[in-house]
Amino acid sequence: MSIFAMPSKKSRKNISSKIVDQNGDKQTTPRTAKIVLFVFGVGPLILMCLFLFSNGFFNSP
Repeated sequence: MSIFAMPSKKSRKNISSKIVDQNGDKQTTPRTAKIVLFVFGVGPLILMCLFLFSNGFFNSP
């Protein structure tokens, strides 16, 4: 037997084919994904900019 011999493959059951979506009505659509990205991605950036503008962060001394 060689040092570089491949280990014997054990039989694996195909688990992924048995997983079925129990809640068929919950689907991620591109529209909801865009809304979530906007709310949690761009939303905080806009809020931070508004906060800094209101406190005079961008005004020159």
